[in-house]
Amino acid sequence: MNTKASNPGVSRTTDQKLAFLPLTIRPVQVPRRRRNHEADGPVLKVTYRYTDASNYKYWGEFHVVGMLKLDDLRPHLIDTEFFIPERIRLPSLVPSVKNEDDHLLHTFEEVARADSMRYEMPVKELIQRIRLANREGWFAGMS
Repeated sequence: MNTKASNPGVSRTTDQKLAFLPLTIRPVQVPRRRRNHEADGPVLKVTYRYTDASNYKYWGEFHVVGMLKLDDLRPHLIDTEFFIPERIRLPSLVPSVKNEDDHLLHTFEEVARADSMRYEMPVKELIQRIRLANREGWFAGMS
């Protein structure tokens, strides 16, 4: 059953299962791989975010091994800020119930040391994926 949001100036239609809150956090599960990383550097947690046009926010995270700063990624992002996670094989945080406020763009928020020893990929692979998406065009093949 669909309901209209009661906030003035917002015409967001949501499924009743989704709470209409100014801040929504939806965890993203990414398969974990365990590798011997001692020679590769620390395991880092990379947090990324999706914010729709009504300022609803969803966060996700994944782990990499190696040294990384957000500034290492910025030259390869859209306007040095945005990326499309599907293009670099990360889960999208866009809600399954979409409306006119939704788009494809996400942002990287933070890189911090992780408590876990598990990770999805080395930093080098993440940077290669981002460079490739930038070179081919971030919106290439997207609907």
